[in-house]
Amino acid sequence: MNDQGLFGGGMVGDMQIHCVISFASHQIDKQRMAKAVGLTLAAEPVLGCRFAVSRWRMLWESRTDWHDAELFRCMLTPSENTEAEMLRFLSEPSDPCKDPLVRVLLLRSDTDSLCIKLSHVAADAAGVKDYAYLLASVYRKLADNPEYRPIPHLNGSRSMRQISRQFGFLKKLAILRRTFTELKQSVFPRKYCNFPLIKGDPADRSFVIRRISPPLFRKIKMSGSRHGATVNDVLLTALCRSFFDLIQPAPDVPLRLITTADLRRYLPSGKAEAVCNLSGVFHLTIKQKPEAAFKDTLLEIHEQMRFIKNDFIGLGNHPIFVLPSLVFPASLNLRIGKWMAEKVSDTRNHTPPGFTNMGAINAKQLVFGDAEVTDAFLTAPVMFSPLLLIGLSGFGESLTMSVGFSNAAVNKSLVERILNRIENELQQQVR
Repeated sequence: MNDQGLFGGGMVGDMQIHCVISFASHQIDKQRMAKAVGLTLAAEPVLGCRFAVSRWRMLWESRTDWHDAELFRCMLTPSENTEAEMLRFLSEPSDPCKDPLVRVLLLRSDTDSLCIKLSHVAADAAGVKDYAYLLASVYRKLADNPEYRPIPHLNGSRSMRQISRQFGFLKKLAILRRTFTELKQSVFPRKYCNFPLIKGDPADRSFVIRRISPPLFRKIKMSGSRHGATVNDVLLTALCRSFFDLIQPAPDVPLRLITTADLRRYLPSGKAEAVCNLSGVFHLTIKQKPEAAFKDTLLEIHEQMRFIKNDFIGLGNHPIFVLPSLVFPASLNLRIGKWMAEKVSDTRNHTPPGFTNMGAINAKQLVFGDAEVTDAFLTAPVMFSPLLLIGLSGFGESLTMSVGFSNAAVNKSLVERILNRIENELQQQVR
């Protein structure tokens, strides 16, 4: 179900998630890495498939005709061009019906950088992290045994049934109630403020990436801890206050924010059975209070988040999509999705901005043998203007904010303005 919904999402965004890994020096064996990438497709067979759409259903079709050059390439660049080449790779489109679901680029200048591109139709951010850990594991094992072959992961579920079977009948009724709450919040209030990007050429794509340094991260963590709040609460507070500052809405016009939750939180192990999509969305609504201090906004957002977390966070939207996927043919679902995408991309509809906290990358699992990892971050998909999605990921004691957007020639300055304001809010208010 999630795969189908995200395939339809290709009408409003490029549906690619990236993981960028930096190393201390020239430490990656490119032949071994190329082999490791190919073997990961054998380990997680869905990644060796193409997404196929027939009249009545959508399905994954296995393919074996990928060439190594399509999956992995190495580029030697002067150090001053490394970032430009990385951004070019992140912005490249990919069609899950035709192109590989996974592509990996090794950029070699003064040091090595590894860029992983994985289709969101096959995996969410947590799935991309799982893939990065798998790639690191296969790469390590090939050093000890060049004939190593991973065992194909054939029996792990990729469906929402992993989640639904964790709940009894009464809790499923409560989830249905949460669905109606989400429907209400997606419709009311009818009037709300947002910061839409200027609509334009979807093919003109770019990213803006900002680092939150370890010293500032530690201050954010301490500030949240003093008020019983999380790092995510603090970031949401800075984001909402920045939007209010930039938009200057009327006091009675709230900001509605769409954000995400990893549904693996409902699994006893916290892990999915295979690389897959197990994410949900929910709404956060807040009104501007011009005289409110940062801590006042933080406490309000913390209370909202505490309530949402205790009320089946992320599960409210899923029942909405179940019935159409069961009743209507795939071709009709896609036409409905296209119509909805056109409505969403109409600037008059004031689609809310989005924020996705993709979580921390586990440094203990991202180990490539002797190749020392110095940094890693994720980027959320490019969204086609006027849509805006801010992504956040962590590694060690640093955070990375990123925005992928279209109509880059016009929108880049707007995106930089937003991220500048968030960073300034954090630096000024977090003590």
